Amino acid sequence: MKMLKDVSVGGGLKDLITLLRRSPKEQAMPAFLAFLCSGFIFFLFIIDPKVNTDVYVPQEVIYVENWTLDRTDEDIMKDRWAVQCLKDKQEAKRREAMKSLGRISGMDVDAIEREAKADRLARGEVEVERPAGLTC
Repeated sequence: MKMLKDVSVGGGLKDLITLLRRSPKEQAMPAFLAFLCSGFIFFLFIIDPKVNTDVYVPQEVIYVENWTLDRTDEDIMKDRWAVQCLKDKQEAKRREAMKSLGRISGMDVDAIEREAKADRLARGEVEVERPAGLTC
């Protein structure tokens, strides 16, 4: 700690008092502001360890489904289409909510939907055919 051997708080305070005696009116406010800013930063260092001290709880991994190794491709596709049916139902519910919001806002939602369908067809998007006998 040889670097701090020449540092003393008393010497700094003596220099401050000497400075304020020479011209107290011009330098009192900057000195006060310097003490205030330094004190505020010191205060922040004191309260900082007490901020965001929640206990970390690691996330829990939950396995939703366990599949056996002898699943057939038909079983896999049946499960995938069941999940797709759920997604389609959620999307339809969301679409209806957006349509009702559009109608309330005074938009022509049917024209917007026709334009969107034409845009999808122009981009080359096609709807995947559903397997026969699939009921959602």
